[in-house]
Amino acid sequence: DLKPVGKHKIYLCTNITCMLKGSADIAKYLQEKLSVKFNQTTSDNKFTLKMAECLGACSGAPMMQLDETYHENLTPEKLDRILAEVD
Repeated sequence: DLKPVGKHKIYLCTNITCMLKGSADIAKYLQEKLSVKFNQTTSDNKFTLKMAECLGACSGAPMMQLDETYHENLTPEKLDRILAEVD
């Protein structure tokens, strides 16, 4: 990273498999929920949202990496639960 980032980094896979399984909707939801675009950090410095070309978990698409943990088969409801558990 070339500039300060949030306490937690979210890498959302945007590769073709994730795209075919709805990552564009997940990206839109995350950006609206966090009030940031890709490569931006939330105003409280808690999250930085980044795109990932491929995270190698195509069977669980759409997916993201939050810090060191993969989260697969994402839905808006699942994202809400995941983000609510982050300190």
